[in-house]
Amino acid sequence: MFKKSLTVASMFWLALTSVHAQAPELSQPTAAQQAAAPVTASGLKSRVLTLAAMGQPNGIKLTGLVKSVNLSTGVRLDEFITSAKLDLKAIYPPGMRHDQSFIRVYVNDQLAGMAQLKKEDAGALHDMQIDLNPNLFSDFTNLRIEYDGTYDAQCVSQENPTLRFDISPDSTLTLVSKPLTLVNDLALLPAPFFDPRDNSKLNLQVVLPASHSAQVLKAAGILTSWFGAQAFYRQAEFHVVSAPDDDHNTVILSLGDQLPQGQTKADIRGPTLEIEADPVKPWIKRLYVIGRNEDELTQAVLGLVLEAQTLSGQKAEVKKVDLGPNRKPYDAPRYVPTSRPVRFAELMDYPRQLEVSSDNPTATLNLRLPPDLFSWAGKNIPMSLKYRYTAPSRWNDSLLNIEINNNLIQSFRLPPRESQNQNRLGLNLLGQTELAQEESFQIPAFRVGGSNQLSFGFAFMPEGEKNCSGTTLPARGSIDPESTLDFSDLPHYTPMPNLTAFANGGYPFTIYADLSHTAVVLPVQPNTQEVNGFLNVMGLFGQWTGLPGTRVTVLFSDQLGQIQNKDWLALGTTDRMGWLDKSKQSLPMVLTSMLRTMNAPLPIRWFDQFSKSRNRPNNPEQGRALIEAKGELGAIMGFESSFAAKHAGLVITGTDSTSFERALGGLSNYDDVAKIRGNVTLFRGEQVESFNLGHSYVSGNLPWWLRVRIAFSEYPALIAVTGAVAGILIAVLLFGWLSKRASRRMQGK
Repeated sequence: MFKKSLTVASMFWLALTSVHAQAPELSQPTAAQQAAAPVTASGLKSRVLTLAAMGQPNGIKLTGLVKSVNLSTGVRLDEFITSAKLDLKAIYPPGMRHDQSFIRVYVNDQLAGMAQLKKEDAGALHDMQIDLNPNLFSDFTNLRIEYDGTYDAQCVSQENPTLRFDISPDSTLTLVSKPLTLVNDLALLPAPFFDPRDNSKLNLQVVLPASHSAQVLKAAGILTSWFGAQAFYRQAEFHVVSAPDDDHNTVILSLGDQLPQGQTKADIRGPTLEIEADPVKPWIKRLYVIGRNEDELTQAVLGLVLEAQTLSGQKAEVKKVDLGPNRKPYDAPRYVPTSRPVRFAELMDYPRQLEVSSDNPTATLNLRLPPDLFSWAGKNIPMSLKYRYTAPSRWNDSLLNIEINNNLIQSFRLPPRESQNQNRLGLNLLGQTELAQEESFQIPAFRVGGSNQLSFGFAFMPEGEKNCSGTTLPARGSIDPESTLDFSDLPHYTPMPNLTAFANGGYPFTIYADLSHTAVVLPVQPNTQEVNGFLNVMGLFGQWTGLPGTRVTVLFSDQLGQIQNKDWLALGTTDRMGWLDKSKQSLPMVLTSMLRTMNAPLPIRWFDQFSKSRNRPNNPEQGRALIEAKGELGAIMGFESSFAAKHAGLVITGTDSTSFERALGGLSNYDDVAKIRGNVTLFRGEQVESFNLGHSYVSGNLPWWLRVRIAFSEYPALIAVTGAVAGILIAVLLFGWLSKRASRRMQGK
């Protein structure tokens, strides 16, 4: 059970670091990185996973010191592996004893295959194919590649550069699997529709009732946001289809128009959940979410997303749903708590995440923070760090390095045993003394963004003499889970619009994880593409918060009066968004299928206004051009809503269906997300450009004293003016007091 938890979380961590622009070197797996052959009539299929798909996008470098690497993959609950082959594209230097040097591959800690290094292949990139025992692959699988190299010498130094084995990121793992027929049991949910053992992107078909009313779409959006929350770093993509097929698992929302085989409307007694198998391919499943009317359909969806862990059997009826109180701001499960000190134990993904050794010298924690945390004037983040380590026998260069987002924060030398108090001794590991240390320091707040990786690297200096240096027992280190970080002193305040915050975490809509302050606006009678876009955006909200958007408001463009004081997001092609002009939105860019124009950048307009003479007329068209063009252009635009001050409006649009699809897809592409910023992002084919245009406003609040400090820093002349005014006031008060005192003295009082 422990090994299973470890591999699950290893897979989670390896993929999570690629989700955000903070780590651009991890890119989204492409079709070439994770390809699947067509499924045969028997269901037999082949998956080809590259190192990038398994968390090593830059390849693998093994040495005498770092001898192994762990890769994570999974086997779906509804399949079993019939064959497995590892194809390594490797290079290693000449000079080794190749007849005594090997590559071993372990699957779940059992030897599954091995290969001997050949002298004739040394110094050149070549293929090494290793057949693995398919019976060792289980639901969560840890694949360990281990390098065992040596060379001719009286004493082998593990630091010798001869001991090197490099694996190209193009190396692949090919898995051939056969389907398993699962029982029709709701207890398996979210599998097989989403299977946490499957590390690939979730692609799910959804069937909707013929009537796409606002309430039906809300129910579907809540459901896809739940699946998006389950998928998390894997991401999710939803496709609206008219009817299920026998090649894909499908979720069917029904008002009685589509029902399980052999059932009629008379058989439905209320909000119902039921799972059944495809009659031709029983390993393909269909999940029916049924209601006799729209209210019952919504109740069935809420029952599923709120109580999925309590479901069992083939069929269940949802008798009652209570959503409970509204969520509080910034309480999404994916956010690190910012109202109190947070323990490292709350941030851990698996039990031994904070332990390190010579083979695995770095421990990491992933921190997802609200993007509006405000830091100014050197305000830092306190950290109370407790750690233990295997004590060196004497002072040397053994270190603990602390980094955030690959930026060094602090470094500590690790003292030997004699430099520590005896009552500081901790556990004894492998017969060696482990010492406890505690440090308090601060992380520079400007180093912290919305998505962060905190790393603790133990660098243990080998002990010994001359070339025979080495340790007989591996050094160990551990960060205490009771260590803490405290973000509670940072207020929530940020300039808006801010597309970077939206693309990386759904801000400001995800301030409330249940989307209770969010409205999604669709054109009247939305088409399939617009419904697809809506479901995928709701999936992203679930991915960002970790919760379904149970209180989202879905509106059509003829119901704008219901937006009120909500932040809102609109979807559709430009020819379907005419209501934006009628509602007098302050768009930073006007975009239609034929015409387009945008405001001049803010610095240019400020300089232009400053340089104008008083006699020069104000030209409202200054800094703008009207362009007539027919090319495809997608856009994401943020601005202040005209319905309520300091509330967000956001539009995802395109001049045609292709460009609209491109703009939507940009939110799910990690390379594109890194380029989305400002308040306008344009998509022209593969090109992505962002601009900061038009009116800005602020979201959040600052203490009055901090506002004063910011004003003084931005306008130094205020310091002189305030000082002069304060001096005059003090002088007047002092003069009055001295005059009164002199008057009393003259009167003999």
